[in-house]
Amino acid sequence: MEWIFKLTNYLIGTCLASHAALICDRWDDGNFIFTRSRCSFCHTELCLLDELPIFSYFWLHGKCRYCHNFIPPKLVVIEIIGGFAFISFDFSKLLDILTAIFVFSLLLAAICDYDQMEFYLIMILPAVILALWQSPKIFSYQLFDFIQLIPVLITLIYYSLTKKLGFGDFLIYLTLALYFNPEFANHVFLFGALFSLTHFLLDETLRSTTSAIAFVPDIFLGLIVQLLLR
Repeated sequence: MEWIFKLTNYLIGTCLASHAALICDRWDDGNFIFTRSRCSFCHTELCLLDELPIFSYFWLHGKCRYCHNFIPPKLVVIEIIGGFAFISFDFSKLLDILTAIFVFSLLLAAICDYDQMEFYLIMILPAVILALWQSPKIFSYQLFDFIQLIPVLITLIYYSLTKKLGFGDFLIYLTLALYFNPEFANHVFLFGALFSLTHFLLDETLRSTTSAIAFVPDIFLGLIVQLLLR
């Protein structure tokens, strides 16, 4: 029956990812709590069937039911990927619920960074609070934990000060290291760097220009991989 558990978690994750995309889309006007989703083109309020993650996109052939404009494929990709971020959680346990909140806040930052090449630090405030709550664990670190943590912190601080990396990236690493552990955070960033390198190699536009790469989405992909492997 484990597959039913994982499928249920995946479906919960797709719903959370769909709502995260909605929050990012309406962040500036703050109109994302008490209102229903609307089409971005005709602004018609969507019915429940139109809001089912993944299923509704393919059922409607990627178009709005009312104005027939194409729905951005990015939305269904966010739902598909987001589902995997929550697949390993046990929502009957408080710690896993808190971890899901931690992951959700990083998902918000990843979506916003992908759209705007930056994100609002308040988006990761829940992750920061949870990381501070877990910060006493640092007193139980072994020497090897500090060897893994300190060089990476110094490197990220340097790149942040020289504007080669955003401060938000450094803050995300620190929250991951405090909430989980330095090894977990290092693996997340390693996978994130591999995803960024792959993105760079596959995107000819990036190779031919000096355009910056949104790193937080790749960090989030690395986080998904590490959550699935742990």
